[in-house]
Amino acid sequence: MSVLYVTQPDAILNKSYEAFIVKLKQADGSWKKQTIPAQTVEQVVLMGNPQVTGDALMYALELGMPVHYLSGFGKHLGSALPAYSRNGQLRLAQYRRYEDQAQKLELVKAIVTTKIHNQATVLYRHGVKEHPLKQRKASVAAQKTIDQVRGMEGLAAREYFGYWSQMLKGNWQFSGRNRRPPTDPVNALLSFAYGLLRSQVTAAVHLAGLDPYIGYLHEVTRGQPALVLDLMEEFRALIADNVVLTVLNNREIQQKDFAESLGAYRLSDSGRKAFLQGFERKLSDEFTHPVFEYRCSYRKAIELQARWLARHLQEDVPYKPLAVR
Repeated sequence: MSVLYVTQPDAILNKSYEAFIVKLKQADGSWKKQTIPAQTVEQVVLMGNPQVTGDALMYALELGMPVHYLSGFGKHLGSALPAYSRNGQLRLAQYRRYEDQAQKLELVKAIVTTKIHNQATVLYRHGVKEHPLKQRKASVAAQKTIDQVRGMEGLAAREYFGYWSQMLKGNWQFSGRNRRPPTDPVNALLSFAYGLLRSQVTAAVHLAGLDPYIGYLHEVTRGQPALVLDLMEEFRALIADNVVLTVLNNREIQQKDFAESLGAYRLSDSGRKAFLQGFERKLSDEFTHPVFEYRCSYRKAIELQARWLARHLQEDVPYKPLAVR
């Protein structure tokens, strides 16, 4: 596993020589230590409220390893990232694209068209052959403003999630997307998956040298990493949504793996472990990239798309968000 997940609230992440040490508190009050060689880790994800020592954090950053913080519900709270790229020309090109309304609109159309395409692919693979997303995708090109494209994206999303009750096997109830906090188990898993995906995309955007806060589809006025959210759109259905459907329909996660408190749902420790295994499995899945025509994992594809977007902004190389059939 190239991502080190620390999810026990009272766990402690330390460093010893060239390895990370995770201390896990046991039911009898004793501590169990696990040693993870640093060369086997690319990223660290801390979920809930585990402790990380200064030595461990500095060592991760020295190795160029991002450390991501998620809430107990899986919401991405922030990341400690290695030193920023010194590619000032790329940042300037990114800012110029933001000010160029015509080019900005074309990029936003490409992002939303691909997002709807990937949502339609998920529906098709789960037996939903006829749906209005085909028309929504086709109509994106005719929109004249970014707000109109955003409206089409929102409409397609509501229609897409409207079919989820048909795709879910068993007794899972899902009446639509909700969050902050998620009020049913399916939404809890979706929020968790999107938080994990955001961590991956944040690292890729940083590695490519892009400014995470200057995006095109998402507003830059709300203090959110707009470009990270932009790049996430082409991967939400392909990675996050597919993981949720897989672990539920294959009974890897069941009703007993959730706890409800004040109307909000969260996973048990065993359920969280099963979901992380499913997420890592999906990131490691390989496919043939539709443009470059070579095999790569979804984890690698996220980095590849971020670098491609950087080249598009700086060198005007045509950019195509990832669409998988």
